[in-house]
Amino acid sequence: MKKYLLKRWWLVLFGIVSLVLVAIFSANPTLTEHVYSRCVFPILSTVVGFLPSLLSFSVAEWVVLVFLLFCVGYVTYWIIQIVRKKGERSFQIYKALVGALGIASVTYFCFVVTGGFNYYRYTFAESAGIELEQSSTEELEALCWSLADNMNQTRAEIGDTVDVCTLEPGDFERYAQSSVGAIKTLSETYAVLERPLYSTPKPVLASEFLSDANIAGIYFPFTEESNINTQSMLFSMPATMAHELAHQCGFMREDEANYIAYAACVHTDQDALTRYSGYTLAYDYSLSALNKVDPDAAAEISASLSDAVKADRARRSQFWAEHEGEVSKISTRMNDAYLKANKQTDGVQSYGRMVDLLLAEQRDHTFAN
Repeated sequence: MKKYLLKRWWLVLFGIVSLVLVAIFSANPTLTEHVYSRCVFPILSTVVGFLPSLLSFSVAEWVVLVFLLFCVGYVTYWIIQIVRKKGERSFQIYKALVGALGIASVTYFCFVVTGGFNYYRYTFAESAGIELEQSSTEELEALCWSLADNMNQTRAEIGDTVDVCTLEPGDFERYAQSSVGAIKTLSETYAVLERPLYSTPKPVLASEFLSDANIAGIYFPFTEESNINTQSMLFSMPATMAHELAHQCGFMREDEANYIAYAACVHTDQDALTRYSGYTLAYDYSLSALNKVDPDAAAEISASLSDAVKADRARRSQFWAEHEGEVSKISTRMNDAYLKANKQTDGVQSYGRMVDLLLAEQRDHTFAN
């Protein structure tokens, strides 16, 4: 038993070290920003993500599959051991629990080291020198009108000959490459987005499951990959890709990644569909915020959208409605718990705070020509 204790309990040290480092970094954003986020993370994430970036498929998918199979095998093995060794059942249960704790500790350590510490860095507003202020309802309404106008204009540029909802052969690769280019270009404005390696977004084979889980994309820190649901609307994908790439750049908060995605799509000389994707993302969250304080104004702006934009939004709503179910409810609860566990105390509601960054841009005309 002493040998077993030495062989297994040392793995738990990874969890203890992780918790200690999380306590230190979460209490010291300056330390996190300058030591981890700007020095350690760019190098470590490049090393971790280099080999996966050379492959066209999602390595993350296979890692998850292998890990799930391992967990099933682990549980099955110890159930058999507990049943077979009747006189040692307590010890077998003990070994199984210690082993599971060790696995969880190592997994958590890998998570925080490969990106989890970035939850405790400076906010993107602080890193990029963006000053956030309390905004009036009038400013919010003006923002929504502007975004609605831009959506109408970019949708008109695309025209009716292109199906903006359906992914055609070659589309994924083209927008995956352009999303990387957009983030690189945006890094010329915001140097905090610079990194040695940008791993191109990957299509997910299990996109049907992601659709059922109401997930458009996932950043997987263990392989530094941006994984994209290929079933979602084409006009949503460029913004989704840019959002996941923002996580690759070390900005893990969802509200910040949304703003970075919007800015990458609309301010970096992209095609009309990419700009439409960015404006749509910003409009969704801005109109939702306005609807809470002035429903009449929100309804008026919504009515001003062109027939083509309304049709796109209707198809998107129908798609996600068709995939609503118990899986999507469980996924939402898990995501909410995950965000709160990483100090995003508003849970899924934190996504709405990107509006503050949009309003700051509107006031300061950051990207004015």
